[in-house]
Amino acid sequence: MQLMERTPTVAMDLEGHINEVRSVLGKIPIGAIERVVEIILDAYANSGHVYVVGNGGSATNATHFACDLSKATIVEGRARMRVTSLADNIALLTAWANDTSYEKVFSEQLTNLLNPGDVVIAISASGNSPNVVSAVRAARLMGASTVGLVGFSGGRVLETVDAAVHVPSNDYGVVEDCHSVLEHAITVSTRKALLA
Repeated sequence: MQLMERTPTVAMDLEGHINEVRSVLGKIPIGAIERVVEIILDAYANSGHVYVVGNGGSATNATHFACDLSKATIVEGRARMRVTSLADNIALLTAWANDTSYEKVFSEQLTNLLNPGDVVIAISASGNSPNVVSAVRAARLMGASTVGLVGFSGGRVLETVDAAVHVPSNDYGVVEDCHSVLEHAITVSTRKALLA
């Protein structure tokens, strides 16, 4: 009986979260998302590589984005897009964290991998994760384009990247949900551009 009494509250909570995500998504300028697609397509046209970074839920989004952007954009007869999440190699992440600092877990990987014309996509709800900020700074020094998917105030990532999509919310769950939707939208738009 106690669970039944909670049902209206659960339903209201679910509806509230979904409505909040819908509302926040509606506030994001389409032009900002288009700019990200343009940067990705420019890198692709020049045989560039896309690297994605993030922590926690943003690391999960980074992995999901890298998967979709590399697989869902395959077009028969065209070169495949090269996309890698730097959050996936646990041995390498922990080696850099142990031997240097956690702040360098992405920037040190980029030092080995990055070429001018590549793209680094930094996903961070706060925009202030030191290792994500460090990755963006390293990428800029190495001549790569930088993109941020951020929330809250946008933090240092928003101030540092070439282009950003800012999710105007201070709720981690809402920001991460919106980032997931944006990643799918960017992937779909990129694929359609490659088909044109």
